[in-house]
Amino acid sequence: MFTGIVSNGIIADIIPNEQGWELIIEASKFVSKVNIGDSVAIDGACLSVTKIEGPNLFFYVSTESIDKTIIKYYKKGAKINIELPMQPTGYLGGHYVLGHVDTTAVVAKIIPGEKAWFFTIQVPEYFSKYLVYKGSVAINGVSLTINDVIENDIELCIIPVTIEKTNMSLLKIKDLVNIEFDILAKYTEKLLNKRAL
Repeated sequence: MFTGIVSNGIIADIIPNEQGWELIIEASKFVSKVNIGDSVAIDGACLSVTKIEGPNLFFYVSTESIDKTIIKYYKKGAKINIELPMQPTGYLGGHYVLGHVDTTAVVAKIIPGEKAWFFTIQVPEYFSKYLVYKGSVAINGVSLTINDVIENDIELCIIPVTIEKTNMSLLKIKDLVNIEFDILAKYTEKLLNKRAL
């Protein structure tokens, strides 16, 4: 489980094969903190460490993860968001993020500013039921608060420290992002659906 408070890493290499990809991430500040088999969130997608070598973490990415996330568009040298799992003794600085990406969404508008950047993200219509004003959402693994909801669009206000520490500043209009909706909203929907039967 993650909190959506991320740091960054660089894609060192991508090695495709028939069963999926081997993804190699340069993440020198994390290599001493993880072991083989540990879960790590890469742009919000939960992946398991398969090897550690020098400053690099190695991950196996299944074909399902490739199909459902922006991983399919990764290129060597790209900056990614990276987060280690939440520790029971640590602070929950964001919200509960499972690393199970629901879908991808499209960047519709970006307004950069000195005090904050504003992003409008178009969410596939099916998922609009999880969009709540002042609710939480994870975009590329970053825990963010929804500033406004207009049909299936959300507006996000992102402060400079988040822009600096993540790959949000590299996004362009029409780019795809990974999105995970709040697990509490999904459980609530499930309970309400059961009650209605």
